[in-house]
Amino acid sequence: MKKKMFERENKIEDGYTTATIHYHWCSVKEPDCKKAVRVEENIELPSYRFAHLCVNQTVATTASGSYSRLWVQFSFERESGFYMLQIFVPATLVVFISWVSFWINRDSAPSRTVIGTMTILSETHLLTGTNRRLPPVSYIKAVDVYLGFCYLIVSMALIEYACVAYATKKHNDQMKKFRKREETQTQHQQPQLQTPDLLRDARIDECTCEQGTSILATIAKRPFKLRPCVKHSRIDLIARFVFPISFLLFNFIYWIVLLSLAGWLNTAAQEAEDELC
Repeated sequence: MKKKMFERENKIEDGYTTATIHYHWCSVKEPDCKKAVRVEENIELPSYRFAHLCVNQTVATTASGSYSRLWVQFSFERESGFYMLQIFVPATLVVFISWVSFWINRDSAPSRTVIGTMTILSETHLLTGTNRRLPPVSYIKAVDVYLGFCYLIVSMALIEYACVAYATKKHNDQMKKFRKREETQTQHQQPQLQTPDLLRDARIDECTCEQGTSILATIAKRPFKLRPCVKHSRIDLIARFVFPISFLLFNFIYWIVLLSLAGWLNTAAQEAEDELC
């Protein structure tokens, strides 16, 4: 197979069938054989870590015959530190920031609205930026599940303030009606001081004005009841416990399932490589 300066270099011929030539990796048991494939130990990749390699030989059968083939498989593991610092940690911090609005006064509408809007925009930027860096696929990835839940949490935090604002407005409207009814009752229930000599004239005047004041008196005597509703302050109090507990529960389930699936997939891949190598 050695051709002196043919095509200015020495090449392995691949145009002969197994009837003429058969390739194989040298074995470490052979006296003059070194390791078939070697990888430099100082090689570093930005997003991956070299795990191991696998060498094997096979026979490729085509229409023109069977040909001997040598192949090597390099296995890499994705570095998780980069994605933890660039995706998971920022997404979690944005969720924590969205909960700050639960401790802000319900009357500070601009502050709570700005926090809710900015956290939603931040989660949207993380979600789109992550999908832009990764190759497009048709299935849902594990990182999509985590970022999607974070997006849902910050959206619900903004919706929670909308509920607080609605409950506050409803409560204020009821209090205005209650105060107005109290003022009406006070005006019609004021005692009138009269002397005994003028008592008969007062009865005559009362009979004369009875038809005009009967409707107002009936309305004033009718009791006014405040409708029971969820207090606006209680909504914030409930949200301070419900949101963190639900997020912690999701993280507990998410990481257990993710690590279990990753271990199972690594084991299956290792078994498949052992069969080939």
